[in-house]
Amino acid sequence: MKIKAILTIVIAVLAGFLIGFFSSGLLHKHEMDKMHKHSYQEMFVHRTMGIIDPSPDQKDSLLPIVENYADKALELKKNVSQSFDSLMKEMNLALKPYLTDDQYNKLEQTAMRYRSRADRPQ
Repeated sequence: MKIKAILTIVIAVLAGFLIGFFSSGLLHKHEMDKMHKHSYQEMFVHRTMGIIDPSPDQKDSLLPIVENYADKALELKKNVSQSFDSLMKEMNLALKPYLTDDQYNKLEQTAMRYRSRADRPQ
């Protein structure tokens, strides 16, 4: 009888662990998906307005200004990303004569992964 009780407890603990493990992962994925659905500008405005915590009277005046700067920040982010990409391509070409084919391929694969992340919708 003791073995049956211990086995029941062990199974319940394992089931609880597995349920907790998978539900935690699903909640984290849900939060990340929710965050990625918002555009860069929306996140910029939300974050800035959250820091300022404007009164209802101020909100109408401040929102257009913050939205304008959100657009400017996105453009700057795109320009920096493009400039960095060009710089990395230039560096890779300068390094190519000194690298083995395997080393150069690793460098190019890393650059492709970076570009694919940078090309995600903003």
